[in-house]
Amino acid sequence: MKNQTQTRVRFFNFHVLLLPSFLSLFLSCGSADSPSGQHTSVTHAEGFQVRTSEYRVNIRSTGDLLSWERVELKAPVAGNVLAIHFQEGQHVNEGELLVQIDDRTWKAQKKGLEAQLFSAENELERKRQLLAVEGVSREEFDQSEARANHLKAQIDELKVRIDLARIHAPFTGRLGMRNFSRGAYLAQGDIVTHLVQADKIRVDFSIPSRYAPFAKEGMEVQVIPSSSGDTVTAEVYALEPAINTSSRSMHVRAKLDNPLYKYIPGDFARIVFEVGYDDQALLIPAESVIPEMDSQVVYRVENGKAQRREIETGTRTRDKVHVLQGLTPGDTILVTGLMEIRDGTHVEITALKGEESL
Repeated sequence: MKNQTQTRVRFFNFHVLLLPSFLSLFLSCGSADSPSGQHTSVTHAEGFQVRTSEYRVNIRSTGDLLSWERVELKAPVAGNVLAIHFQEGQHVNEGELLVQIDDRTWKAQKKGLEAQLFSAENELERKRQLLAVEGVSREEFDQSEARANHLKAQIDELKVRIDLARIHAPFTGRLGMRNFSRGAYLAQGDIVTHLVQADKIRVDFSIPSRYAPFAKEGMEVQVIPSSSGDTVTAEVYALEPAINTSSRSMHVRAKLDNPLYKYIPGDFARIVFEVGYDDQALLIPAESVIPEMDSQVVYRVENGKAQRREIETGTRTRDKVHVLQGLTPGDTILVTGLMEIRDGTHVEITALKGEESL
């Protein structure tokens, strides 16, 4: 028993003596890897070298195709429909009769009033002659004149009602549908049909306020309607005189010829509007730009370290961004590994791309 105890004490003393040696060896190994005793991590990523290139500055927007003229025809007076002179979807010319509302009562009233007016005017003429020789008083003459004028006003009112009972096309265009038949009663304001002029199309779109000075009447824009998918040219003919304060954009309107009615009012369209040309443009891959709350950021690499750079951007396409400020030709920026990059991160570029890769 005593021998076992002595053996354990000697074993413990042996390990205590060896412990400083092991610690010294461990620390010396760590100092051999790094002067500071810490390992520096390096992020491997692909880079892009910024160069100047030619670039056409295009604004891409979305717009609506609107009919050149459009009106909702309504019954101007109440009455039964005597006749319908149009077919649904028919092309009509300006002034063509579309609907006849029953005006027979007004015509009969007009005839009666015209007969009364004939008698009143004869009486007025007699009293005018008598007034010249003081055969009647001035008051009697004035009463006869007032009666004749009142009858004329009633006849004029009936003429207006009779005219309104005939609904004409206010301009040339194509008619829509109707929801009534001959003999139906139309109240004043009931919808008769729609009339659309679509041989020309209005193209409505907006552009950012920074490009407003470039927009001019007579400029051409490329329009790509969603229904057809083809590209056609429209001409700008009107510009909103002020910037929209909520969207910070300018409303622009262009006209598009549509003689074959190929393009349909109400359709959605993409707009391409060229506002300039830059032969020294700086273009970078879209994936290299990190959008932040109030800025656009890229990471520039210098001396093996990533540097955060805020940039000002212009227009962009699907895969590239036009840089206005923040970079210079020859700069190298990171394209991949951006989720791991912070300002000051050590970076090793594994592959370097150029303009030809865009």
